[in-house]
Amino acid sequence: MTIEELNECMTGEDANEFIRVSEARQVKAISKIADVACGRAGIRLVLLCGASSAGKTTTAKRICTQLRVNYRNAMLLSTDDYFVGDARNPRDEQGNLDYEHIDCVDIPLLSADILTLLDGGQVRQRKFDFVRHEGFYTHEKLSLAKGGFIVLEGIHALNPRLTEGIPDSAKYRVFADPQPDLDVFGGIMLSSANVRFLRRLVRDNRYRKMSPMMTLGMWPKVMEGEEKWIAPFKGNADAVFDSYLPYELAVLKPYAAGLLEMARLDGGQSSFVMNMIRLLSIVVPAPADAVPGDSILRETIGGSQLEY
Repeated sequence: MTIEELNECMTGEDANEFIRVSEARQVKAISKIADVACGRAGIRLVLLCGASSAGKTTTAKRICTQLRVNYRNAMLLSTDDYFVGDARNPRDEQGNLDYEHIDCVDIPLLSADILTLLDGGQVRQRKFDFVRHEGFYTHEKLSLAKGGFIVLEGIHALNPRLTEGIPDSAKYRVFADPQPDLDVFGGIMLSSANVRFLRRLVRDNRYRKMSPMMTLGMWPKVMEGEEKWIAPFKGNADAVFDSYLPYELAVLKPYAAGLLEMARLDGGQSSFVMNMIRLLSIVVPAPADAVPGDSILRETIGGSQLEY
């Protein structure tokens, strides 16, 4: 698909149908993941990995839903909720907090909770405050019905260290990644990293009180962390889920374009920023009204019917 074709789809009378079909294809792919996991004897833990803003949380929730469609109990855990916090967080060679490192996660605590749940026990619900950068416990207690699944999502989910105390025969590994098939500039294809950056730019501003320049400043470190902590383990995946929605640039434009312009005016005039501005300038914006409440895009733009 070209930008021109995308614009035609989003401005034509069948725009809503284009959105519905795009979403339905994702539902079909997620349903297949759940079907395969249910069909393999011994599987109890679905591991969902993906780079920053790949749509892991929404995908994990929708996998849980499809497992329940198959009459199987399912519980979602996020590695983010097991972050150790800034006081214990690893630092890089320059002494800066390294939020991409696997030791950001309290692996012993996470492993203990997973094993307790799989054995039929009860654990306290763990959460993480991204504003204060501290973990905390809620008043809720978690337990898993016999034969139920845990869906564990996070950037390190495919790293064997994270779940080394759990037999491989109990795991089903999924890698989520937006894989756009969009020709943006005469043969130059839109990259997964660009899609994820636009999603993160909007999400950070809306939900983590971060300026566009803060997101831009962190992005090189995020990409470096992906090469170090995610790329080596992608080949371990049993399935790959394409989290890209063909219509998403049109919906993201009204949110992202202004943030990119703020970054430009604030000194962020790198070729990367200018290319992102140029890209969105040729995309016809579309309102978010037709985006379903459980869409991956809702994780970024808000208005989700799912709880995060």
